[in-house]
Parts: sequence; C-alpha cells; structure tokens
Amino acid sequence: MVPVTVIGVVTRPRSTFAALAGSPRLALGFAAVLGSGVVALALGLLANQLGGGGGAGAVASLLLPVLFLVYWGAAALIIDAAAGLAGRSGRWRQYLAVSGFTLIPWIAYALLSVVEAAAGASTTAQSLIAWLTFPLLAWFLYLTSLAVLSVFEVTPFVAVALAMLPDAVLLFLLIALLVAANL
Repeated sequence: MVPVTVIGVVTRPRSTFAALAGSPRLALGFAAVLGSGVVALALGLLANQLGGGGGAGAVASLLLPVLFLVYWGAAALIIDAAAGLAGRSGRWRQYLAVSGFTLIPWIAYALLSVVEAAAGASTTAQSLIAWLTFPLLAWFLYLTSLAVLSVFEVTPFVAVALAMLPDAVLLFLLIALLVAANL
C-alpha cells in the first residue's frame, strides 16, 4: 500500500491526502518519514562523495533520518496547537499519519543535490540546477497545506498559514541561538 500512496502523493495529492485523513494510519506516516529520511541520507552521502564535502557533509547526511523524524513530530504539535485558535486542535495524531507523506519532495531535493554535485563546483549547470530547488520547496509547502486542510478542515488560507508555522518557529529558534551565541 505504501508504493501506491507515494505515487498518489505525486500524481493526485489532493485526493490522496483526503483518503489518508479519512483513515489515518500512523505506521504509514512513520514509514513515509523514515523512508524519505533514509533515501535522502543515501543520496546526501552520494552528493557529498561527488562534491568532496568531507566529514561535515557526511555527518549532516547521516543525521537526516533523525532530523526528519524530529521535524515531523514537532511540526505536528506546533500545527495542532495553532489549529486550536480555530477550534480544531486535538488532531495531532491524525496529522502525523497524513503529514509523513509531505516529506517526499525532500527525496527529489536530495536527487538534485547529487546532480548538482556531479555538475561540478562553480559551473553554470550547477547554478541552474540549484534554482530547481525552489519549485521543490513550493511543492513541500503545497503538500503540507493539503495535509493541514485534510486533517483540520480549515480554510485554504489558514491551511497555508499553519503549514508555514513550523518553519517560522524553526527560523525563530535559529535566530535566537545565533543571538545567544554572539552575546
């Protein structure tokens, strides 16, 4: 069932997320997150090897599955808490089951990293490939918005706002850490 669901996320995401929200299975969401993280890990190691990234790049790649799982859980809690403002909280487990599939674009992102590393440093091809990451980020936001919309049944504008909230919180934490480190 997982391959069909993954294909559904790519070809018909709206109906796939609606179906996932209709019968949420946390194990499927977990498998999607972990699978995406492991594939991104392998592709990250390959990109690091091709680009000569060294030890730091390898460590960053090895941490990807853990980072995917932490982001997945934290995003569910943040979105569920914010959905409480619209009277729709308490659905974080259902959101976890659905939102695991929103991380699939990160596999494509990792593939682009491999192609970018193979293109060579400071080349025109590398720059052009790097620009292709923006549509992937938009795809991730779109899928996350669909997951929020499917689970929390809010308006599309609220779904987009809730989908962006975990990244805003993450950015705030990074800025706070940078400020604290410079004091």
